Amino acid sequence: MNLVFTKERSWVSFDSGVTSFSRKHLEQLVLKRSKELGLEVEYLVSFQLLNGMRRIAFAISAEDGILLGKLVDLLKSEFPSFSGEYQLGELINQCQTKESGRLIKFPLSIEISSHVSATELIANSEIDEVLAIGEELPADAMLKTNGYIRPIFHGGLTRLLVERIAEGFFAPVETESPHECCGDHDDFEL
Repeated sequence: MNLVFTKERSWVSFDSGVTSFSRKHLEQLVLKRSKELGLEVEYLVSFQLLNGMRRIAFAISAEDGILLGKLVDLLKSEFPSFSGEYQLGELINQCQTKESGRLIKFPLSIEISSHVSATELIANSEIDEVLAIGEELPADAMLKTNGYIRPIFHGGLTRLLVERIAEGFFAPVETESPHECCGDHDDFEL
C-alpha cells in the first residue's frame, strides 16, 4: 500500500484490479466503506489504468492516516484481483500536483443541488476553473448541476468541464446517469 503523509492530509492509492464492477459501483463502495470506518474522506479521485487489462484505481485523502490505511486493507480484502502497486505512488503525485484524475469527492462549501453560478462555485470549492466546451464561458454563467459535478485535475488546476444546454444554462459534461452507450466512459482528456 502506498501511504503518503503530508502536513495537511494523508493519501493512499488503491487499484481495484480486474473487476466486473462499474466505476460508479467502485466509487460508492469506497465511500460506503469509509463511512463504516468513521473516516471522513477529503478527496476521492479516480483514474483509468490502461496497462494490461482496463481497471480503475483511486487516490484517497483524509486527515486520519491510520483509518485511511485500514480502508485500503478492507478494500484489498474485497478485491482479490488486486493487481499490485503499479503506478500507485505516481497517482498520489498526480493528485498533489493537480496533473491528472477525476474528482468524486472534494472540499465543497456550497449547495449544488440545483443551480449555481460558475463564480460562486469557484469561490466556494476547490474548483479553479469552469471551462465551456466549444465556447467561452460568460462571466455570469449559471450552471444546472442536479447535485452532481465531477471536475478533473489537469495542468495544475481543478477544472469543471461544462456545455451549453437549454435556456442559456450550462451543465457539467459528465452527468450522473448518462445514456447507456456512455455509461462507462474513460476519463476526460483535454
